[in-house]
Amino acid sequence: MYNKYKILSICFLLFCTTFLSSNEKVVLQLKWLHQFQFAGYYAAKEKGFYNDLGLDVEIKQRNLATNNIQEVIDGKAQYGIADSVLLLYKAKNEPVVIISPIFQHSPSVLLFTKSSGINSVYDLTGKNIIFYKNDTDGFSLLSMLKKFDVRPNLIRKRSKDDYLKLVNNEVDSMAAYLTNEPFYLKEKNIETTVIDPMNYGFDLYGDMLFTNKDEAVNHPKRVEKFKKATLKGWEYALNNKEEIIKLINEKYTKKSIEHLRYEANAIDKMINKDIMPIGSMDKGRLQYIYSLYKDYGLSSGNLDVKDFIFEEYKSNKGLIKLSKEEKAYLEKHPVLTIPSLNTFPPFNFYENNQIKGYSIDFMKLVGQYMDVEIKALKNKSWKEYLSMLKNGTLDIMPHLALSEERKKFAEFTNFVHIKYTIGLVIRKDDDIKSMKDLENKTLAVTEKTFIHTYIKKNFPKQKLLLASSTENALEAVSRGSADAVVGSIPTFSYYIQNSWLSNLKTMPINDLGLSDYTELFMAVSKGNTLLKSILEKVISSIPPSEIAYLKEKWMNVKPSSKEIFTKEQKSYLKDKKSINICVNPNRMPYEEIKNGKHNGITSEYIRHFSQYLHIPIKLISTKNWLQTIEYAKQRKCDLITIMIETEEQKKYFNFSTKYIKSPLILSTKINEPFINNITDVLDRKIGIVKGYAYKENLKKKYPSINIIDVADIEDGLKKVSEGKLFGYIDTLPAVGLTIQKKYIGELKITGTINNDSIFSIATRNDEPLLNDIFNILIKNIPVEESDRILNKWISVKYQEEIDYKKILSLSIIFLLILLIVMYKNNAIKKINKKMKKYIALVDENIISSSTDIHGNITAVSKAFCEISGYEKYELLGKNHNIIRHPDISKEVFKELWNDISSGKTWKGELKNKKKNGDYYWVDVTISPIYDERKKIIGYTSLRQDITNKKVIEEISIKDALTNIFNRRHFNDTFPKYVSGAKRKNDMVSFIIMDVDFFKQFNDNYGHQKGDEALIAIASTLNEILHRVDDYCFRLGGEEFGVLFKVKDRKHALAFAEIIRKNIENLSMEHKYSEVSKYITVSMGLYCNYANEFEEMDKVYKATDDLLYEAKRTGRNKIIMNDI
Repeated sequence: MYNKYKILSICFLLFCTTFLSSNEKVVLQLKWLHQFQFAGYYAAKEKGFYNDLGLDVEIKQRNLATNNIQEVIDGKAQYGIADSVLLLYKAKNEPVVIISPIFQHSPSVLLFTKSSGINSVYDLTGKNIIFYKNDTDGFSLLSMLKKFDVRPNLIRKRSKDDYLKLVNNEVDSMAAYLTNEPFYLKEKNIETTVIDPMNYGFDLYGDMLFTNKDEAVNHPKRVEKFKKATLKGWEYALNNKEEIIKLINEKYTKKSIEHLRYEANAIDKMINKDIMPIGSMDKGRLQYIYSLYKDYGLSSGNLDVKDFIFEEYKSNKGLIKLSKEEKAYLEKHPVLTIPSLNTFPPFNFYENNQIKGYSIDFMKLVGQYMDVEIKALKNKSWKEYLSMLKNGTLDIMPHLALSEERKKFAEFTNFVHIKYTIGLVIRKDDDIKSMKDLENKTLAVTEKTFIHTYIKKNFPKQKLLLASSTENALEAVSRGSADAVVGSIPTFSYYIQNSWLSNLKTMPINDLGLSDYTELFMAVSKGNTLLKSILEKVISSIPPSEIAYLKEKWMNVKPSSKEIFTKEQKSYLKDKKSINICVNPNRMPYEEIKNGKHNGITSEYIRHFSQYLHIPIKLISTKNWLQTIEYAKQRKCDLITIMIETEEQKKYFNFSTKYIKSPLILSTKINEPFINNITDVLDRKIGIVKGYAYKENLKKKYPSINIIDVADIEDGLKKVSEGKLFGYIDTLPAVGLTIQKKYIGELKITGTINNDSIFSIATRNDEPLLNDIFNILIKNIPVEESDRILNKWISVKYQEEIDYKKILSLSIIFLLILLIVMYKNNAIKKINKKMKKYIALVDENIISSSTDIHGNITAVSKAFCEISGYEKYELLGKNHNIIRHPDISKEVFKELWNDISSGKTWKGELKNKKKNGDYYWVDVTISPIYDERKKIIGYTSLRQDITNKKVIEEISIKDALTNIFNRRHFNDTFPKYVSGAKRKNDMVSFIIMDVDFFKQFNDNYGHQKGDEALIAIASTLNEILHRVDDYCFRLGGEEFGVLFKVKDRKHALAFAEIIRKNIENLSMEHKYSEVSKYITVSMGLYCNYANEFEEMDKVYKATDDLLYEAKRTGRNKIIMNDI
């Protein structure tokens, strides 16, 4: 009996262990070291709030050497904590999603002692401030410093005891958390003061809980659970401070109880829970914070919070209108099954024992919207899955070709999930283009697939090789067992790339009897019309951006014009039949009506939009702006192409995303002095076109401003010219163009208004779908197209004026320098002569250029033209990438633009392309150009020709005989290569190979033949190693090295085998070899995940040992390491 109870007890314990271990494991990445700042998370873990909801949470403190946000983006952690800098990450299209703000205010401050003499932000210029290593950790502080043009010396090294440097007067200030560092100084009875960005207009959110997009899309229920448990943890921590303080002190950090208590009280104020519930989020405040970043040049473009806030993912579910029966069906079926396939990449396949692919992710997304779990079944054949669909044990087949036979047992949805593109794969030296060309040849097909059945039925005489998988079929063609394979081109492309089948190519096929592609629908069991209807409703409601995200992820497919609208929006456009538009008839370069035709910037945008809409766009003519507004209010037109959003106009219109932005300026007579601030002339008569939103906005901001209504821009500027008005306010492009045409030498731009004109499309508010449609159209405008339009109507027209301004600025600088030198002589004529000579000298000898903020060239020196081979007129107005050389990676330019667009100077070496296709190297320094408001308006570049230096460098890293990289470059590259691979923990492979019996070859055939053999081997390596991440080296004598990345060890070995075979297939005679009649190589292959790599010397030795083993056990073979 005792043994019986004992057995039962053990079984119970095993059951409990299994049950407990079923919790989902996730990682929370903290933004700093363990302290009360993260009390809510500790409470949720230790009090069991996470566990109660089925979560097993690992809390990782910050590694100061890494970017905590990047850890979540890369998927190393599912959840993280960061501040408002997340908005900048989102603006750069990083996949971050805010779950909930925890701190309503940021605790980030600058801390200094009272004895320092620092009283305000202006006292910080030139001061030594200990700052964060990454800008992302202190953006509110940097923004404040930038706003007030304060330039301290930022010390970027951080340690736990930084406060001691402040105590010992080694530094003037330090970036600190109001909740933490001040305590250390208080302990030492040192009085402190802080500068808080909140007091200077930067009231940003503090700590926010966030996740990555994959987690939000694929695990929304888990995110919801994590949020719920976390907020509960914070409530508990703040209501039970002493208990949590003791817990943190005992388990997480050795900070004193007094310190943790100080921190707890400060954090309570930051969270502000008595005024606002923990986790409250204001979307408007997010937009406000983002606008601050934009104002100071830290970002550009618009922020779409719909794709940034987790709640938006959930709210989309409420838009799907399911019937009672459909809702009941989903409640009854909380888990729906789909098949997983072994070899249907990139749609549905296995890799490293994981189910992956576009269809898998797509179905997870569908499951999220249906609020059910999608379960992928495993280890069954295609035939078994079809049988399961027939008998109802498989719920959904995501990708099934439609046929009369299949209609007997399946219901097909009304939408196409995948377009199965059909094509051939042949060897590169073959010229097979059709089924006719395949007569008397062998065609490989994957057995028991749609294509197999079709070929068998329609081409009964065709000789077939039946392969168990697409991969095997491709390998059969590669090695010559078959002449071609027919099937899915995306699948072929995936395998060719990943299996290094470099001797294959894809081709269209023109006589198969099928269309270029086969449409794959979703299917459910015959009679299951409820599930079919649910799928159709759900998928028509998924935003196109979500589907586009998955297509880009798996197939690198950009959204097309056919895909950007939802089913409801398409239906609206179909019923609408045409769209009537109204424009401002006299507002160039934005728009005008001339001879009944719409011209200007907006006409180009409307022309671009029309290709997506597929219904006519009709211009409704008006005489003036007031009539335009009136016609739109009367619904004679559906939209106005440009309008500024105001409260008054929102009564009649919905406003799209902003899509045109221009500076607002004041123009006056030419003899008026420059106006630094509009407040200086509020009492003077200033004209604004009647009905323009500027009037309403400026009246709100400056109630005493004396605004006079004018009919249009020409009326306004004419009255300024006649002295009836002091000035006229409008946008820079509009005023500049009119002055250039009619008032040169009479009127001028006298000052800027501290407002930008930001235009939207105003759509009738009784048809909200129209606004949604134009928001989608604006979002999908390629940057290049916007640049082209604006350059056509603005940049080119003002190019001459812009160049004069730059020349004038340079002339003033040179003049000042020369005036100081020649002050005593006061010889003006000589100064002018020398100044011109100096400018010419600079122009002829300094390789310089300037661009606008988009990289379009606005000025170049003669030296630049000379080295690039272009004439000046060929460069002005063109984008700077005209000289970009393809050898320089995109990552370099991404880093460059990130730096200069955030206000930093970028320095580095670039390889540029000449007009004739040749190249040159430059050492370049690129710096931002600012306007008087400290806003970036362009960039200037200074270069030094280093082509000769790079040639010498190349000689120093290339092997003189084989022209591949040498041992010196290997020693430099190897550790960097592995370090870079550690970011995503790629699998890295390293080969050392040695030519078999090479001494005997040299002794008998001569050293010249030996050199020829080494050159041939190097050339073969170069041909095979064609990917960006592939490297080959001559390590010395007859020894070569290869570095490459793979998805798994199987492919590493297969790739090494390709190299070995290709070298033997060179068929270089070697009578004195004991293993082959041709030259062969032995290889040592070391393959492992990058994070598992030891010191480079150890890896090299281990690989060399493997090579020795290959030679000892017979040669002409590969020995691979064990892991």
